[in-house]
Amino acid sequence: MNTNEIFPVPLSNVGYGAYQLGRIAGDKYRSFGKPVPSESQANSVLNGILDLGITIIDTAPAYGSSEERIGSYLSSRRDEYNLCTKVGELTIDGQCTFDFTPAGMRKSVEQSLRTLKTECVDSLLIHAPPDDLEVLHKSDAVEMMHIFKDEGKTRTIGFSGKTIQAQNEALAWSDVMMVEYSAANQSNEPVIERANAKGIVVLVKKALNSGHLNYSEAIDFIRKKSPIHAALHCTVIGSRSLERMRENFEAFRV
Repeated sequence: MNTNEIFPVPLSNVGYGAYQLGRIAGDKYRSFGKPVPSESQANSVLNGILDLGITIIDTAPAYGSSEERIGSYLSSRRDEYNLCTKVGELTIDGQCTFDFTPAGMRKSVEQSLRTLKTECVDSLLIHAPPDDLEVLHKSDAVEMMHIFKDEGKTRTIGFSGKTIQAQNEALAWSDVMMVEYSAANQSNEPVIERANAKGIVVLVKKALNSGHLNYSEAIDFIRKKSPIHAALHCTVIGSRSLERMRENFEAFRV
């Protein structure tokens, strides 16, 4: 299997994480305190990353104005990229809240589709809280994900979790997994290996450890590490800078 069988657009080695496009990062990130980019900056970055050849954009309702900006500036280019969003986490007045009730999840997904100006996303992920096993065991979240896929609201479904146990359980039903992995955190390596064996797409998150790793060393580690050096993976990196995204894109082409 290759990603062409999973996503409508061939998957680039680097994806764009749109967190900083719409939400001020918390104090664990180096971008703490910086305002979100202006509308013109957001427009330039979004169109610029597509021009580079990046073919997947990852966003979420919790990322402030990120979904709105993607819908505003890229709806006319919708067939050029794979669009991934999430369900479960919301940010209200700067505070994170989670809602995995069927009604809450449906409201969130339908709002995301309207905001993104699309009838269907290419991947919908559960945006899990720290108690991610609770979501899998004591809510209807997984059932709702299958319903959204059956309804044509998303082409694929998956999980962006925290714990190894929950991620391993999610491999049973996921088409796509978003997994934290870097030189600083290799604990999820077995999860990635199992995903590879099952033909599940792996979207690597926090490859730079939220900006706390040396850039060159972090990228080199991801490029050469065998468990994620597979056909079905993509490293998702966020930035406010188109020039930095160009560097990221080129680093994975070497």
